[in-house]
Amino acid sequence: MSLGPGDSAAAKQRRIPKGDLRKAAIIKAAMTIFARDGFAGASLSNVAKVAGLSTVGLLHHFPNKLALLQAVLKHRDEYVTRRLREADQDATLQSFMSFLKLVFAFSIEDASVSQALIIINTESLSVTHPANLWFCERFNIVHAHLNDHITRLVQAGEIRADVDVKQVALEVVSMMDGMQIQWLRSSCTLQIEAGFTRFLQRLERDLTRHL
Repeated sequence: MSLGPGDSAAAKQRRIPKGDLRKAAIIKAAMTIFARDGFAGASLSNVAKVAGLSTVGLLHHFPNKLALLQAVLKHRDEYVTRRLREADQDATLQSFMSFLKLVFAFSIEDASVSQALIIINTESLSVTHPANLWFCERFNIVHAHLNDHITRLVQAGEIRADVDVKQVALEVVSMMDGMQIQWLRSSCTLQIEAGFTRFLQRLERDLTRHL
């Protein structure tokens, strides 16, 4: 007898150890609280309350707020890695545009996650912040990846040879970050993906001008 999609999902969840499910719930609750209070203003008691646990129950899984922050950032890394496996990263302009659309789409699929990461990113501009190194590393990784991808497009003749690779990468990242803030400020009512698509259309015209 074959299981339906709902039965299959439920069976899969039952196979996940209860401790792992509890940790996942705590991490999700932490994103909600970090989105509201930032890391600096967040309390473990509030995270526990959202997760439906006692503070003692939360401390069984995460002994302090730093350990919880590290778990949140690790979880984000793992999620982004999984999503990027979906991307076509061939050296074609259309693949590059599709890649950017995918990255932007999963950056705004959950408002609390998006807001939490933006707030912690801002807090971590201080070199003493515990997430400073993580965000610095991700900044360098993102720019290096975009620089490499754009350079391969130049080499493949997909875009103009005189393109300023670093400047294009900067514009793309800045537009993504800025549009996320505009989306959050509007209480997620702006048609932000349509706006990002229009930006990509203009970028594509510029990159292929005179080809």
